[in-house]
Amino acid sequence: MYSRRSFTALSFTGLAVAMVVAGCSSSHTIGGAATSTAPLVTTTTTVPETTTSTTAPVPPPATSAPAVCADRTPSGSAVQVGVINGDWNGDGTVDSALSWGEPTGGGADWYVRMQISGGTNSVVALGDLGAGFAAALGKVDVDFALGAEPGVNHDEMVAIVGSNAAGYNLGVFGTNAVGCAFQFDNGAGMPYEIPVHAAAATMSGMMCDGGMGSRFVVRLEAEAAAGTDWNVHYIQVKRTGEHSLSDWTVVDDAMSGASAVASFGRAECDGVVLIGPGGDY
Repeated sequence: MYSRRSFTALSFTGLAVAMVVAGCSSSHTIGGAATSTAPLVTTTTTVPETTTSTTAPVPPPATSAPAVCADRTPSGSAVQVGVINGDWNGDGTVDSALSWGEPTGGGADWYVRMQISGGTNSVVALGDLGAGFAAALGKVDVDFALGAEPGVNHDEMVAIVGSNAAGYNLGVFGTNAVGCAFQFDNGAGMPYEIPVHAAAATMSGMMCDGGMGSRFVVRLEAEAAAGTDWNVHYIQVKRTGEHSLSDWTVVDDAMSGASAVASFGRAECDGVVLIGPGGDY
């Protein structure tokens, strides 16, 4: 068994200010008279005021150009095509994601495609992953907050983006405000990756956790200590920018016995096993 910790979030409110502007007007009157030895004649002439106003033409409302996202679909020769479901834009409708490779002769170029039902489809090109491959695994939520405005909470997706003898590296993918897919970076321009590895003295994995109305991803790490003891670490993954994730709060613990740390070599979220023992997915 492993322990779970809760984290809290802050919210902010704004302030609005109104201004009232008053105007003023002025007027004046001019009069005159003429006299002579002839009988007095008085003439009054009234000139109507003429007011001219010019109304500037009102420009048409600005319209936003439709989102233009990079996109492509698997070709007829595509390999390892996989599909998973999630809600990428938070509208309550089931969306989907694809992963596949396109043979290049000496290897393959790999792709992840986020597909929003009734909306935008877009692709992230991962390129040649060498001996590795890409595989969409399932949905997660890196920054769920209870009570958020509709559409704010939506799923992200994790996918295998590389592999080695010890296991896999997972990338995290999302869609932006106009529906274009992207891979989260580490805040320094490099992809943020979650290792899921299992070796004799070290293990790493992933789980989903939360508390106080929040949900987020947690990285797991374990190192062998004396005898059958293990030092373990729960590392909160925090969204630190629109396209960025970072390691955040770390909770350290200790466990005894290989069975106690078995979950540290796999990836799961809310009871769904994404990568199981032995690297099964």
